[in-house]
Formats: sequence, structure tokens, C-alpha cells
Amino acid sequence: EINAQGPKISDNEINALYKKLDGLGQKDTLVLAGSVPNTLPQDIYEKILSRLSGRGVKCIVDATGKLLTSVMQFNPFLIKPNRDELEEICGRKLDTDEKITEAAKELQRAGAVNVLVSLGGEGALLVDAFGKVHRRCAAQGKVINTVGSGDSMVAGFIAGIERGYEYALLLGSAAGSATAFSKGLATKEKIMALL
Repeated sequence: EINAQGPKISDNEINALYKKLDGLGQKDTLVLAGSVPNTLPQDIYEKILSRLSGRGVKCIVDATGKLLTSVMQFNPFLIKPNRDELEEICGRKLDTDEKITEAAKELQRAGAVNVLVSLGGEGALLVDAFGKVHRRCAAQGKVINTVGSGDSMVAGFIAGIERGYEYALLLGSAAGSATAFSKGLATKEKIMALL
């Protein structure tokens, strides 16, 4: 795993991004994931969600620390911390499903609509918009590379949400695991076979 510093982003490029985002509406989904290049303001996610506020765009945020907590006021449709990130935000050890659930509900009270917590080899836990807890164990397989597994989980969740929370969690978990069992990102065929 190699994490580069990221590209230098000019003001013109940021403005072009904002212009593109201004075209989003009620049927659109926006995913903000990962860290921010150090040439961008560290509140860029907050600025983007503020700009989209009230337009009905489903916003998903998969980030750490302040990047994640600063956007809660905009009620993101989904946030996806892993256990370590959730522990860092909450400032305590989360070693049981009950503790993870309570921490996820704290993030809901802070503004998140749905909280999906990836638990690596232990699967995933979702607290949905109605406060219902969904739990999925991890699929069995040989882990090759976990880079991109969280992103794959988010993509699977988004692809499955129209069929309900249970299916979204199932498809998200299958997509995340399929990527972990692959050299690169999983193909649709691998995901559906694992599903």
C-alpha cells in the first residue's frame, strides 16, 4: 500500500468541481471518500456538503477524524467508519456489537442518517435511519489485499439500497469481501458469486 501526498489542485480546478456539483439534484448520489490532498482546504468536504444542502442529494462520507465529524451537521445519508476510526472519534474501545451500536447511534444523534461500520474479518454492522441494527458476518475466503475493500463496500451498499437495508448491507459486505479476496478491485462476477 502506497499513499502518495496527492496532486496540487488549483483554484480553477476547485471552481470547476463546484460548478459540476451544482448540477446535482434529488436523484443523485455523491460519495466523498478518503483523505484530502494538502493543497486543498481541510474543510473541503464541509464546504461541498454545505453547497449541496437542501437539494436532496444523497451524500455519503467515508473519511476519518475531523473530515467526517465536521459534515454531520449536513445529515449525510451514509457514513462508513471502520472500527478503528469509530474508536478514534468516540475516544473509547469498541470491542462488542453493543458498544459499536451505541457509538454508531451517537453519530446518528450528531446528524448521520445511516451508519455503516466495517469490521474487517468480523463483517459489518449497520444502524439504519430507523434505528434498526443490522449485522452481517464476513464471507469466508483468502484475503489477498484489503486496499479498496471499504470503497467496494460503500459501492455495494449504494447499489443495493433500493432493495432495502438488509440487501444493501448484504451486497456491500459481498463487494468488500470480494475485493479483499482479489488482487485489485473485485469484478461484478466475483461479487455476485460471493453474494
